Amino acid sequence: MRHKILSALLLIALIALVPAPAAAEPDEETLEADLAAAIAAVNDAQAAVDDADARTAELAVQIADTQARFAELQTALDDYALYLHTEGDLQQTNAILSSQDAQDLIDAMTFTGFLGDERAALLTEAGDLLTRLEAEQAAHADTVAEAAQALDDAEQAQEDLEEQLEELRAEEAAGPGSDGGAPGAGGYDGGDGGCTEDDPTTSGCLTPRTLHMYNETKEAGFDHYVSCYRSGGSGEHPLGRACDWAADASGFQNSDASGDDKTYGDELAAWYVNNADALGVEYVIWYRQFWSAGSGWRSYSGQDGTPAGDHTNHVHVSMQ
Repeated sequence: MRHKILSALLLIALIALVPAPAAAEPDEETLEADLAAAIAAVNDAQAAVDDADARTAELAVQIADTQARFAELQTALDDYALYLHTEGDLQQTNAILSSQDAQDLIDAMTFTGFLGDERAALLTEAGDLLTRLEAEQAAHADTVAEAAQALDDAEQAQEDLEEQLEELRAEEAAGPGSDGGAPGAGGYDGGDGGCTEDDPTTSGCLTPRTLHMYNETKEAGFDHYVSCYRSGGSGEHPLGRACDWAADASGFQNSDASGDDKTYGDELAAWYVNNADALGVEYVIWYRQFWSAGSGWRSYSGQDGTPAGDHTNHVHVSMQ
């Protein structure tokens, strides 16, 4: 009964911990806070399931031990009853004849009855304990089911919040809208090639397709500072297949682009998306957002809190 009450109280506590569905159009901060609470609720629910499973195992051991004790006592009592039936009179006669006084005589006459009563009492006690344990085991099945359901509910709440947060972030990653009316890019028909062309921005090299993208970008009127080839590291820069275009005309600034610089970055990123097929663009990163032909604009997972890492001071373009 005590475990049943604790189970009910635990279920109520877990339900209280699981956050209610977020209000219409929640902001990202609210959803993140709700998600943190949901994760805590899942952890608590898992702990409740573990406790319930542990009690199930404990009851199983206690019942098995009690059943064995009950069987042992039952066998002993059966054996004792058979002994009294076959030899009890002779034992009692010898005890009475050997008694030295009245008290010995009384003790001898009651001894055999006492042994029988004691065994019967122990057997009754074991039977009562077994009944109680089996009743608790049956009731505990509800506790186990309730704990498992609470865990399922908590995990579902966490999953729902994660989906809401992902959808919200996807909506927020709508990407820049207009390229400002920049002229379209001429198509590239030179085929694939390695890093064979001189990079106009460094002493390194570019692929023919990347050089074509660079020239077309300049022709479209995007003339801010740009750097393409970079030795070492991962990604497309060391392969001559990527360029970083600064939002500020003078170069990369250690601050988020704003005003005209932000507009410039928006328009350049949009221009690359609009001309991706003609140029052979693989992906674009700008202002904490990532674009590829397969997924469209999404939140950028590589951001690190810096203008360079979050790509808020430059537009990155990688080529096929």
